Order: sequence, then structure tokens, then C-alpha cells
Amino acid sequence: MDNERKSLSVNQLDFDTIKQNMINFLQNQEEFKDYDFEGSGLSVILDLLSYYTHYQGVYNNFTASELFLDTAQKRSSVVSHAKSLGYVPFSRTAPTLTANCTFNNLTINTLPRGSRFLARVGNKSYNFTNIDPVSLSILDTNTGNGRFANNVELREGEIKSFSFVVPSSDANQKYRIDDPNADTKTLRVQVFKSVSDTSGVDDVWSEANNYTEITSTTNAFFVEEDFDGVYSIRFGDGVIGKKLSAGNLINVSYLQTNGPLANGVGKTDSSTSRALFYNEFSTIEVESAASGGSERESVASIRYNSPKSFSAQNRAVTTSDFEALVSNNFSGFRSVYCYGGEDANPPQFGKVFITLKPNSGSIITTSLKNSIQTFLQSKCSVGVSPEVIDAIQLYFRYNANVVYDPSKTILNEASLIAVIQQTISDYFEQNSQNFFSVVSISRMVKKILDSLVEVETISLTPSLEARFIPTPNAPSNYALNFANPIFHPHDGHEAVVTTNDFIYFDVDGNEVVVFAEDDGFGKVKLFNIVNGTKNVVEEDFGTVDYEKGVVTFNSFTIKELSGDVRVRSVISNNRLVANENYILAQDVQDSERNNVVMFPDDRPDRRIQTSTSGVSYVGTSSISSAFTASSMTSRSSSGSSSSSSISSSGSGGSSSSSGGGSY
Repeated sequence: MDNERKSLSVNQLDFDTIKQNMINFLQNQEEFKDYDFEGSGLSVILDLLSYYTHYQGVYNNFTASELFLDTAQKRSSVVSHAKSLGYVPFSRTAPTLTANCTFNNLTINTLPRGSRFLARVGNKSYNFTNIDPVSLSILDTNTGNGRFANNVELREGEIKSFSFVVPSSDANQKYRIDDPNADTKTLRVQVFKSVSDTSGVDDVWSEANNYTEITSTTNAFFVEEDFDGVYSIRFGDGVIGKKLSAGNLINVSYLQTNGPLANGVGKTDSSTSRALFYNEFSTIEVESAASGGSERESVASIRYNSPKSFSAQNRAVTTSDFEALVSNNFSGFRSVYCYGGEDANPPQFGKVFITLKPNSGSIITTSLKNSIQTFLQSKCSVGVSPEVIDAIQLYFRYNANVVYDPSKTILNEASLIAVIQQTISDYFEQNSQNFFSVVSISRMVKKILDSLVEVETISLTPSLEARFIPTPNAPSNYALNFANPIFHPHDGHEAVVTTNDFIYFDVDGNEVVVFAEDDGFGKVKLFNIVNGTKNVVEEDFGTVDYEKGVVTFNSFTIKELSGDVRVRSVISNNRLVANENYILAQDVQDSERNNVVMFPDDRPDRRIQTSTSGVSYVGTSSISSAFTASSMTSRSSSGSSSSSSISSSGSGGSSSSSGGGSY
């Protein structure tokens, strides 16, 4: 008997193949070559053996996957691998805001740690507190009454605490924090000699960040995440870190927080007042709304950040080192990007720029920036100056023309528009999370066509909006980089760069309500509307580099305004790219960011014609004229879709502005 007849194939793990391989093996044996396995008792035994083999194979495969950081799926496995790299996943993090506080009834000079401030958003209340004492200044120097403090840092949550006594039998000196809402970055640990002797309290112990700086007498503790997701603190063993003594009283305090739920609290908008309240005798003015709140670190984030943190070795040399140190020591950020000063425009040698994208919002408080800069300064070489800068937001807007079949949907037109808008918003959000994100317009359109059978044809014109706050009452130049080519099919094309209205000082010093548009030749002109007529106010207000995507405004003076100047540009690419310190964003408060026009197509003789201008409907319906000049994306007879493109003119996706009110 040859070896082939004696061998059993083991290269496949599905149940049916395993059983068939066993049958083939037995049939190659002299004892079973004429045996009919189907319906026999032996078939049942083969079923059991096949099931066990299949189960064991799958189990072993899962087990093997958990042995490696790249393939592990269970959080406990990923955390364990990260622990071997010296990485601690961050916990839920409290959002932080800064406020200017005036206390008319206070006579104390220090605001105690844990003072309570209240914010109400709708029916929901949030507590904010200072985790450090705040020094107060006298409000009325004549009477000595009242106190105030500016730029006070407040974090959402309440300070909680617990204590424990070190038993003589505790060899590991490890203690759990049984609170899933604890912000471990706010941990405070104090060690007393005993329950009865608190006179000789040691200095507040600090979390260990660098093992090379810890000696046998260092008052340090270590934070780690256990297998069940609960955080624990561990103390030294007398070699690495000071060892606790039996009978020591340990007091642990931390901030219990709602995490990202309180992001944005502190600002005032049109829908609800979000002011902070201390008491009826106080005034709290929020300087920057709460930001930086986040849930505990995700498995994907741990898998990505832990190797980078290990490679950095707690020092900042390369740009990756800076990014890893920020990610490992500061939470609440979705993406971190770093670049050297030599790559800045103009170059700034000796500097390193760090740009952060928060999990929610776009604002990073000045105090947090300073904390990050101070931390990084201690990790980098002499002569290198780290600087945290704000990311440049480019806001996504679009016009969409949609032809749909009413017979294929139970939704009315308004509901269908809402579904389309939500589909676009969801797709954009999923693909714009990080720096260097790419949002494909054609895939966005395909997502709509695949998910909504009633949609026959869609034309989508993407735009990006840059915003800036000009220096009031002072002449200044402004250059806005859209990081994407601006749509420019030919010279003299209708305007694709437009602004909102703002108050401008003309050459005679008069205040004029104006808006800006490009002329299709690379020049930006300033206009106003008088008695319904569009008039040129200034011929050479700025320039447009369509290929590079840069809009420049010449020196001009603007009157102080309540908002910002918003510049919108139609983008020519079929994808939106966020390079360097640019990020793509959506302003959900902007009701005009998405414009969807619906065209019901219930003609019995509808047909599609392909032309040089794109795909358009022909026939007796008015739809034909609406889309004559538009580039369309439609379902072909096979059900596939072509890529989307920019509409050039007409009602089918035209993005031009007809004046100030059309922005």
C-alpha cells in the first residue's frame, strides 16, 4: 500500500471536507474499501470526529490569533500585549474648559480643590470642578470684598475617593479602582503611616512614566488595565519604586466623569444656554468650551499606538516619537500629526509642530496646549522647541441633484432627502477621522445608489469651506489653502469661489456690506448689492490659484464682526484630501451645508442618453432641461454606477453664488 493511501489530508478545516477526507482515508484501507459509510453507525462516529476536529481547529486558530498584537481580537489580549511594550491604555477622560470667574461674595484667597460648578444643557446637568486649588485675586481693593480668577481650568465630573490599609500579607501591593467612569489621569495618591498616625504623610505620590528615573526611594505608583477592563494601581517593590509598609493608610482620589457626553458644554448657541453656574453671587464667563472628553481607548487605537510608544522609548527625536508620546500621555484625541519646522512655510528651524484632532469639536484649550508643550520639552533635545498648533478645518459642503422613482419608495420627498443627507454624512464621517484622510465622492455616490433602490441618478458637487477671523479695523493679508484643486474647466467660468457677507471699509472709509467672488480668470472681486443690482466695489481684491487650491485676499480692513469670514470653493477632484495639518470636517450646525434637489421621474417612456456633457435624461419631462448641462452619476442597465463629477452650470448642481444672499 502506497503512502498516499495511508495519509490523511489535514489542510482544510470545514466540517464537510474533514468528514470526506476521513471517508477517503478509510476507503483506501483494505478493510473498508467496499464499505458504504452513508447511513451506517460508523457515519455517526465520523460526524463526531469531524466536529471535534473542526472545533479544535477553529479554537486553535483563534488561540493563535490572540498570541499576536496584530491579529488579537479580545481586548484583554491586546491589553496584555500592550503591557509587555510598557503601554497603558487610557481610561475614560474628562473634558476640560477654561473660564473667567468672578465671586462677589467670597473673601477667601484660594478656591478649594473640588469646588462645584454646574452646567445645564436641556434637561441634562453636568458638574465641573477644579482638580487643583485656584489662587484668587481681590475684586474690590478698596473694601477687600469679592474675588476673581481668569483662565480657570475646570473638568467635568466629581471627585471621588477611597482608602485602604496595606495588609502584612499583600505581596503584590496592587489595588483595583472599581469605577469604569474613573479618569486615571486625575489620580491622586497619598500614603499615611497608619490609620491612627496621619501626621507624617508622605508627599503626594506620582504616576511613574519613566522607569529609568525611578529608584528604590521614589514615591511612584503604576497604573495598569486588568484582564476585565478595570484599572489598578500597583506600588514599587523596593527596587523599582518605594515599597509600602504593612499598616500604611492609602488614600486614592480621582475624577468620575461622563467623558465625551459633556464635550461642547460651556458655549452659548441658538438652541440652549450652556452657561456655567457657581452661585447667585457669581459670574462665570466661559473662554473655551469643554473639549477633550473621550471614552476609554479602543482596541484599534491600542493596537496602533502601543508599538509607536515602545519605539519612542520615552524620548522625542523623530516626528513619530512626538506623536507616540502625545498619544500615550494625553487622551481625548482622534488623531495626532507632527512635522518639523524645516517643512513649514516659511521654514522655522529648531521647531517641531504638533497638530491634534480632538475626539469632539476642534478647540484645544490653551492650558492643555501648554501642558503638552511642557511635557514634550522635557523629552526632546536641547535646542528643539515643540509647539502645539490648531488644526486647519476644511468644512465639507455639497449640492446634489437627484432623480428618483416614486413608485419604488414609501417615503415622501422630504424623508428621502433626509435619508440621502444622512447617508452622505455617515460616509463622510467614517472616512474623515484622521489627518491625511481621503473622502471619495464616487464611492459616496455609489453608497447612495447601493442603499437606495429608488434613486436612479445623482449629481453631487462637492465644496470645501475655509473660515478665518480677520483682524478688525486693521489692514491685513489673508491666504487660504484648500489643500485640493479648485474647479476650473476654462477661463471665464462662472464663480466657484464665494464668501459670506461682511462689512468692509472702502477707499473713502465708508462701511459697505460686501461679498467676494472669483471671475473665472484667477482674480477675486468684491461686490455689493444696491437696489437689487450687483455692483463691483473692488476689482483687485485677491487672487485664486485654481491648480494649487489657494485663495489670497489682498490687504483690506474689515469692521469687527460677530462671526467669521467663510470662503467656499468648489473642488474639482473626485476625492477630498486632508494633507499635513488639515482636517476634513462637517459643521452639523450649518443648515445650508447640504442642498439636495429632488426630481421625481415617473414617466413611462424614461430613458437615459449618454452625451459629451455627461449622462442626462431626455424626453418630454422637465427633468431633461434641468440636467442638460450637468454631469450625472446613474445606474446603468447592469446596475453598476459610473463615477461622480462636478456640475459645471445650470440648475443641475451649479455651485455659483448669485450674490451675497445666496451663500
